[in-house]
Amino acid sequence: MLNASTDNEPRQISIGLPSTIAATIYEDGLPIAFNLWPCLPHKYWAGGVSYPKIALLSISETTLRSGSVGYSVDSYTKEGSDQFNGVLNYTSNHFGLQRFGLNVSGPITNGWSYSFGSFQNFDPGTNDLGVTPIQYRTQIYKAGLTKVWNEGKGKASLFYKYSSYKGVADNNGPFYYNGDGSVTLLDGFNLGKDSYFPTSDNITYMNVQTGEIESQRFSKGNKDYGNDLNFNLNYDFGNDLLLVVRSKYKYGRTHMLNSAIAGIDKVETADRYTYADGTPYEGNIQQRFNLIDIGFERDWLTNAELTGNKGNHSWRIGLNEFYNRAGIYASSSLMAHEVKKDPQWLLLNGHPSWVYNNGAEFYDGHENRLSLYLSDDWQITNRLWLSAGVRMEYYTIGGKSAMNIDGKTNNTRTENFNLKQEGVEITRFSNKWFNPAFTFNGRYTILQGFGLVGEYNYNRNRPILGDYSGSSVPIFDPVYIEMASGGIFYNNPWIQLVSQFSYISQTKFKTRSQFTKQIQENSETVTEPVTYDIATMGWTTDVVLTPFKGFSFHGLLTLQDPLYKNFVLNPKFSDGSQETYDFRDKNVTGMSKIIIELDPSYTFDKWRLWASFRYQGKQYLNKTNSLYLNGRWETFAGVDYQVNKHLSLSTNVVNILNEKGASGSISSADLVVDASSYRNYLMAGNYIRPFTVEFAARINF
Repeated sequence: MLNASTDNEPRQISIGLPSTIAATIYEDGLPIAFNLWPCLPHKYWAGGVSYPKIALLSISETTLRSGSVGYSVDSYTKEGSDQFNGVLNYTSNHFGLQRFGLNVSGPITNGWSYSFGSFQNFDPGTNDLGVTPIQYRTQIYKAGLTKVWNEGKGKASLFYKYSSYKGVADNNGPFYYNGDGSVTLLDGFNLGKDSYFPTSDNITYMNVQTGEIESQRFSKGNKDYGNDLNFNLNYDFGNDLLLVVRSKYKYGRTHMLNSAIAGIDKVETADRYTYADGTPYEGNIQQRFNLIDIGFERDWLTNAELTGNKGNHSWRIGLNEFYNRAGIYASSSLMAHEVKKDPQWLLLNGHPSWVYNNGAEFYDGHENRLSLYLSDDWQITNRLWLSAGVRMEYYTIGGKSAMNIDGKTNNTRTENFNLKQEGVEITRFSNKWFNPAFTFNGRYTILQGFGLVGEYNYNRNRPILGDYSGSSVPIFDPVYIEMASGGIFYNNPWIQLVSQFSYISQTKFKTRSQFTKQIQENSETVTEPVTYDIATMGWTTDVVLTPFKGFSFHGLLTLQDPLYKNFVLNPKFSDGSQETYDFRDKNVTGMSKIIIELDPSYTFDKWRLWASFRYQGKQYLNKTNSLYLNGRWETFAGVDYQVNKHLSLSTNVVNILNEKGASGSISSADLVVDASSYRNYLMAGNYIRPFTVEFAARINF
């Protein structure tokens, strides 16, 4: 799960659909949170010594467990044991990272045992962000008791977890887009190491709740807290009959201050923009779209699963009861600063910020998923294996927000929108739906080690709470997600290979996009709810080679063609203009058509040498596909040494080639067909981690 973009969350694996805002993570059989928003899962979890088992859930398994689509991280906490053992991890890098992981467990008496774990992260980041010396600060404490009875047939654990996360990072920087897919760095700016955020970090905005103008420091505005209480039960009835119950109460609070880059403009006259002291400014300005989110989430998640074996069948029946109570207030504003290293904020007509709350959000509500799922793995003959599953979900949602209903426009997010504004009304909503999901997998062996494989997944979803946060009523039409794949497999003592074609599609893909238009001397950005379909055809070959003792090679090649479907928009700007954007059958921005992974490793004596090379093909910058960025390599390598049974050491290198990996989008170019006007175009975007050397030690005691 190496992530080239950040060291503080697992990477997402491409399935042919755009990535979500965060990876889906399971902890002890339950998702970290009911939804990925507002409490982002990676802020309340950190893999390490407290999780001796971490794996990747398949798309089919994720569908059955939660009704979502994609790969997900599956982790299990270290429970108490009848013998004392402890593990301590330490990780550092040449930028000053200090990371500690500790877990101890042992017996108490009469089948009782304990487990305690702690994760501490002090990450200064790689760029010299002047507003804070530590960009990521994570504290997680988890303590539990375990009871074993009836000669080990029954086991129950109760865990309490406290998590605190502070993330103050800005992984953005300016560069020139050359028009041919390549980029040139801006003179005087070292992408990946220099700061593109002002050291005076006050963000000014209008509070969407009160209508008051407020300021907040960026370095203090990104904090998340969580309190979890988990109960785990396993009981073996014998005769291959096992009951597993997982239940969790979670209370999480989040306070996020996102300052996203929103386009670079050229100011020709020095009569509108000034420095804080009143000195006129002319030149390039970087616009920032600020979104200040204050949210909470209370989850009660319970899953009970009974599994068994009978003859050549392996079956299970499970029941989910997932309840979520959540809300969010989000205020927005625009600000601007210089385009340079350690820039200064600029004032517009004497104001530090403007265009308040055109992207404001609000909702307060609840969701409930009551789901029954069943699956059966059937070894029909020595050659034919089939697996099928079904999930039947009854989904209810309700609450309040500020949407336009019955043709009204009183809740439209115009400038200075707030919940106290005259005419703004709080609207109630309530809906109930049935969401089915199906999975099917098959394998047929034609010859020894060679055969056919196939898979089909179907999922139907409806709007979630976040879809009620804007001024538009959500589209209630069901979201259909279908995935089908089929191909061959071949196994022998030195090769394991799967090669298959795949198709995946999703209707009513929901997001919010910003569209920019030049109006007189100003660049205006409007935020619009976006709904479209996506379909992707692809071919993937995955191979593992072990030609001789100690050596292993994993290779992956994916060729895919992700396309927009039913994507027509009509955003309206303040001057009354309205344009039609038609992106049907255009390639999805930010997704590569070619993905390659090459992972060799060699183990001998107490040593292990490994490397990982990942290639992502070109990605389009705009929805007309006239602008694109060339492909890039993400490279990793390391050496592991097992000193003895108590101590192991490792040294890793991230981004061996020191690639910048610049990426981004140009929203103002979404209608551009002729790319010539964007040669040597100054833009800003994000980047992958620069060349980094890491050191880690693991002590078992």
